[in-house]
Amino acid sequence: MKKLILSVIATSIITVCFAQQTKTSLYALLKQLITDSTGYENVGDWSVGGAKNKIIKWANDRVEMSEDTSINFFRRATVDITIKGKTLQQAGQPVKWNLLLKGPRAGYTSFSMISSPCSELKPIFTIDSVMEKMPYSYKLLKSCNAKAVAGYYYYELKLPKKDVAYVKLSWLSLNGNTAMRIDCYSSFSKYAAKLDCK
Repeated sequence: MKKLILSVIATSIITVCFAQQTKTSLYALLKQLITDSTGYENVGDWSVGGAKNKIIKWANDRVEMSEDTSINFFRRATVDITIKGKTLQQAGQPVKWNLLLKGPRAGYTSFSMISSPCSELKPIFTIDSVMEKMPYSYKLLKSCNAKAVAGYYYYELKLPKKDVAYVKLSWLSLNGNTAMRIDCYSSFSKYAAKLDCK
């Protein structure tokens, strides 16, 4: 009987451990979400790795329609992202990252990631300050970095074997806590990037 109870407890612990969300670097997540380079304009697969994906924790198991016509269809998730190998903390808890894929019914053409505010993030960060030393190239297209409270850098980003992506890396900082937002667009959806500088 004791062996049976221990076996059930061990199986429960293993199940919980494997069900937990896996951490991923910002670079690896971008590489997963940006479409593969094929020479043609692509849309992303809404399932992004399907049920086996332990990196992305989907809010729902389906694509949803938005009343906002600038979004059309969407899929919402949470992701446990590391920045340069570090899990950011706030009040002893890991920073939460929300992910939103957006696009037509056929597939997503843009996505946004936003962190909860945290004191470990410092405003006015660049792409080099948040990406690992992995192969990528970029061109700065526009910046709005005069204020530490809020601003952004807008890049053309190229990862190996991936389509060119247009990435807006922005921050909002209040009372010593900063939230990071990353908006990523395909060449088709980049018209939707909000690049006003106030």
